[in-house]
Amino acid sequence: MKKKKILKKLNEFREKNLVHLTPKTGRNGKYYEGTYRVESHMELMFLVINLIKVSAVALEENERLSDQEIPNPKYNVMEVLRHVLQLIPLEEIEMIDKLSELMEEVNVEENTLV
Repeated sequence: MKKKKILKKLNEFREKNLVHLTPKTGRNGKYYEGTYRVESHMELMFLVINLIKVSAVALEENERLSDQEIPNPKYNVMEVLRHVLQLIPLEEIEMIDKLSELMEEVNVEENTLV
């Protein structure tokens, strides 16, 4: 009985607090999908743009950085850029394109009826 109660509390704690990483299984085994809290698609795009800018500056300025400040800066920039690629909402952008095409079709049909 005590074991069930502890297990229940642990599961409640997990559901309430572990919300940013979701365990998944793919071709290469187990991995976690992360979430980023943003207020809009525009905010997400600004985040992506700023991460790219910071990476570019870090690559340009890496002669001035010591290995103690940022060990292996090229590797760290590469990791940031990999995450940036995952932040780009390709599915949503594809949907926006399709919605735009559909709206154009509706506008054309509406203008021909007038």
